[in-house]
Amino acid sequence: MNIEIGKKIKTLRLQKGMTQEELATKLNMSSQAISKWENNVTMPDIQILPELSVILGVTIDELFALTDDTHLERIENMISTEHFISKDDFNYAEQFLKERLTNDEKKAPCLTLLAQLHIHRSEEHRELASHYAKEALLLDPHKKSNHNALRDAENGVIFDWNYSNHHKLIEYYKNFVPNHPDYWQGYVWLMNHLLADGRCAEAKETLEGLNKIHPGYLYQLYGGLICKEEGNLSQALVLWEQMTDLYPDEWRTWSFRGDCMAKLCKYDEAIEYYTKGYELQPNPKYIDALIAISHIYEIQGDYDKAIEKLQEIIEQLESNWEITEGKAVDFYAREIEYFKKL
Repeated sequence: MNIEIGKKIKTLRLQKGMTQEELATKLNMSSQAISKWENNVTMPDIQILPELSVILGVTIDELFALTDDTHLERIENMISTEHFISKDDFNYAEQFLKERLTNDEKKAPCLTLLAQLHIHRSEEHRELASHYAKEALLLDPHKKSNHNALRDAENGVIFDWNYSNHHKLIEYYKNFVPNHPDYWQGYVWLMNHLLADGRCAEAKETLEGLNKIHPGYLYQLYGGLICKEEGNLSQALVLWEQMTDLYPDEWRTWSFRGDCMAKLCKYDEAIEYYTKGYELQPNPKYIDALIAISHIYEIQGDYDKAIEKLQEIIEQLESNWEITEGKAVDFYAREIEYFKKL
């Protein structure tokens, strides 16, 4: 049976009783490169295959037989772990995915990965654009186009309603919901954009529709968000407290309440609720709450606590998700180094 090359390398390496470091030494390369192969992030260069196959005791054909599913998994891992995707890897991924669009069975996942691949590329470009815009502002701090470039690169705020409203996405989901009436998340996507635009009457109607097919804590959460948007903050706070009272063992209610408090700049309460939600999560735990808490400490200027939380994030990525390198770990490591200099 064909399996992905990374798993095959790991299986053969273990059969030979070799560590990653020992295999890396034989190939005169780093153990990190071996780890990336075995985690299906990258693949061995073609020049290495003859020596690698000899060390592992198989033919190149046996080593390198890849199924379509293997390619899809490799592309997915590339998108999720690589900070920058090389031009060759991007072209390989795009070409492979486009070629499989004629396969009805593979079309849907290939379209999803194509979207994610191009979003990744756009994020790379935005990061570069942000860097160049900041450099330009150092040279010409009063030039409006430099500020506009930084805003656009960082998805910043545009006050002008004509450019900041979400009417096209709202129209899309208004058509989506009746065509998929049993998919409750569709109502949530619609409500999020309605609330962002202050369209509370439509949000209320959507919330009632959601509650009919998916009753639960979202009714109090979004009911409070609607009240907040309408200026009735006291009622919003009552509903969010009611949410955690009714569903005290649901970790998401505490995390959402933390979100609501953070957006009100009630940071101590936000940290309390984020922490409660994180503690209630089953393993493997998502790290969103830890990220939010690190942001709060950064906003408050408490960089030592921000560093502690970022270090906890890196530890949790390893212990909960077995992620020890790649885009996520590199990002948080860079953040730690940045805060140490402040």
